Amino acid sequence: MVSALVEDLPPDTAGFLRRRARRTGAASVTEHVRHELITLAGERVPIDNVVEFARENPSRRSEPEIDADATVLAGTYDLPTEVWTTLCLRAAASEVPVSEYVHRELVALSHRPTIDDIMAEFEEARSADPDSDVDLDAILVATRYARGED
Repeated sequence: MVSALVEDLPPDTAGFLRRRARRTGAASVTEHVRHELITLAGERVPIDNVVEFARENPSRRSEPEIDADATVLAGTYDLPTEVWTTLCLRAAASEVPVSEYVHRELVALSHRPTIDDIMAEFEEARSADPDSDVDLDAILVATRYARGED
């Protein structure tokens, strides 16, 4: 089993979530992850095609594996019923336990930082070393260019 609790995530992912929680002003990292999971469940993702196929073909539907870690994450993040259901259906369609599915999604989220996430990380680095020669404006321009946003 794989835990999706922040303290059990890979250090890079946990750090990303902590930075984003600070940047967004969330009351806690747990509250921020709850928000991220609600957002994730509300967005259409490719596995939703498999979920819909399974709904239309009940003989092909598999039940989600709600492991002990999944029960803990549901309680910790106090997920609304519709969010929990969506995550369970996606996990079943992915043929992995619910906690593993959520763990993978949080790790994937940390690998898709926004420009605000990137800039916040550079600002923290500059704050940690005020003598560093960090040109935040140049970093912003370069990041936007690399992403094809300018």
